[in-house]
Amino acid sequence: MKRSTCVMTWAISATLLATMAACSDAPAVASAAGGDAADGAANQTDAKGADAATGDTAMMMPQTQAPSAATAAILAKIKDYHSWPKFAENATPKLSQSHMKMWVVTYHNDVVTQAIANKTLPLPDGAILVKDNGMSADDPMPMPTIMAKQGGQWYWIEATPDGKVVIDEMMDKGKPLEGHDVKMCTGCHAAQKDKNDWIFVHDFGK
Repeated sequence: MKRSTCVMTWAISATLLATMAACSDAPAVASAAGGDAADGAANQTDAKGADAATGDTAMMMPQTQAPSAATAAILAKIKDYHSWPKFAENATPKLSQSHMKMWVVTYHNDVVTQAIANKTLPLPDGAILVKDNGMSADDPMPMPTIMAKQGGQWYWIEATPDGKVVIDEMMDKGKPLEGHDVKMCTGCHAAQKDKNDWIFVHDFGK
């Protein structure tokens, strides 16, 4: 898939999620996909680029469903992720072109901490990355996206702040954005599959 296509698809989904977040008073919980170091100089853009979900878009709401048992188990594991370490490359909010010009910060659990220290590739089972996606650098209701390694595969999740799973309305219409084969996520991250275990935010070989 061309990167421009997957970025556009993510943009539509992210706009819908951001609109829901703005209308929700539930605590932020979880959602799917991790990293993007590929933004480069574009991350230097000021906060004006983060504006979205206005006008007619504000009327658009994503379809959702309750998480599967597997997804619910992962959401339970990340409930305190804001206390986890952040990647040095994304320890402060950065404007992300590939995540619809949203402000992103990426956290990781202790399994990933060890992988960074040992330059481990591919990452072992138990590794979890959580990326906050906010409408501004200080958005109090960011949308987390998750990559969780299970059985040698990444499990991807995209959900609302109240922990419901978003239904794909573009690439795999009607399917929930959870599981090992979420085209919304793998379509972009496949570019890093062989050289960095699907991850953009940090080079584990360095």
